[in-house]
Amino acid sequence: MRLAHPQLLWLLLTVPALVLAYVLAFTRRRRLLQQLGTASLIGRMTASTSVARKALRAAYLVTAVILMVLALSRPQAGGRAKLERQRGLDLVVALDFSKSMLARDVYPSRLERAKRELERLMDHLAGDRIGLVAFAGETLTYPPTTDYAAVKLFWRDLGPVDMPVGGTAIGRALKVAVDQLVRLRAKGGATRAQVILLLTDGEDTESEPLAVADEAARLGIKVYTVGIGSRSGELIPEVNEDGTVVGYIKDSEGKYVTSRLAEDTLSQIALKTGGEYLRTDPKRFGVEAVEASLMGLKRTENDARLVKQYDEVFEILLLPAFLLLVGEACASERKRGNR
Repeated sequence: MRLAHPQLLWLLLTVPALVLAYVLAFTRRRRLLQQLGTASLIGRMTASTSVARKALRAAYLVTAVILMVLALSRPQAGGRAKLERQRGLDLVVALDFSKSMLARDVYPSRLERAKRELERLMDHLAGDRIGLVAFAGETLTYPPTTDYAAVKLFWRDLGPVDMPVGGTAIGRALKVAVDQLVRLRAKGGATRAQVILLLTDGEDTESEPLAVADEAARLGIKVYTVGIGSRSGELIPEVNEDGTVVGYIKDSEGKYVTSRLAEDTLSQIALKTGGEYLRTDPKRFGVEAVEASLMGLKRTENDARLVKQYDEVFEILLLPAFLLLVGEACASERKRGNR
């Protein structure tokens, strides 16, 4: 048994709110009745009403809500494996893990926002092979795959402290990404679009990214660049192992180091390769535009792979939920002998 949309289980928080609403309503009704007269008079006035039946109607509704929320999360069971081909392209994401990506001019930080937006992008893709190049002064790589969950897991807990060398070598990252795509092309198969998605603040400190962009252009590889950060500059936090900010980075002269978005380099890389440069701001990240651009690129079939298809069982929950709602609507609150 599995849930296709477990994130919807947060809707179960409406259940205690609903129970509380019923309790408050019953309490208010009792208080209002007590203002009408003596206990004997109130007893005669409410003699035909069954408190147990009122509680039963409330239980019907609360149980129906629980079942409907569980049905929305799409429980799935069983399943069978079958060979399936999907159409896709080759995409390598080059994500900047330098310390400047810890700047917080984009909430919660440049790096964390980039991770979240990339995960959202992958949730809308299907069949595309995705590789990852995490870079600072050197690179860490994950080979292209259609297992998006594994890619997300690779970078989820990765941070600047995990990189072997500091700095920002955009050219080196692009070169590794190009090499990954060339190896995929050498394996044969039909020609498909190959794309590099570069996310960085653009401050290259030790490489020649434009030269690598020329090589990518000769190979027909498009590079889409996403600039993260502000043009005015932002202080770079110094964080400890648990991510708590303990200060801000200073240079050898004791002055605070700022990181500003270097747009010229990123726009030139995109222009040389036929890609597109996109800039983020606190309200708009730009991944939606990347997704729209990727939709228009050429896709071919991947090698057949085993895909497990699960049987939907949410209907089993909807039927009793419907019957409970009907029962709640039809149930009487009067005692049997007083109908």
